[in-house]
Amino acid sequence: MEAMIKQIQDVSEGQILVGLAIGFVQQDIHLTMWITLAGTVVTLLVVVPPWPSFNKNPQPWLGSRTKVSHGGIVVQGMKVS
Repeated sequence: MEAMIKQIQDVSEGQILVGLAIGFVQQDIHLTMWITLAGTVVTLLVVVPPWPSFNKNPQPWLGSRTKVSHGGIVVQGMKVS
């Protein structure tokens, strides 16, 4: 999972650098902003949706407030203050 996160981070940093380089060469800040925005949208489309590969091993979370008794948090049946 860490390797995948590192790859996504590298891609997002790369698209920022590509946008800056093209904008610098063309001397067009408007073009820089559109390239960077397009890269951000593509990155969001890859990362945000609930892909089945991410749901294979779900992590247990604490219960909702209705399940937690007053005055503390219950973890594995024991009250933690």
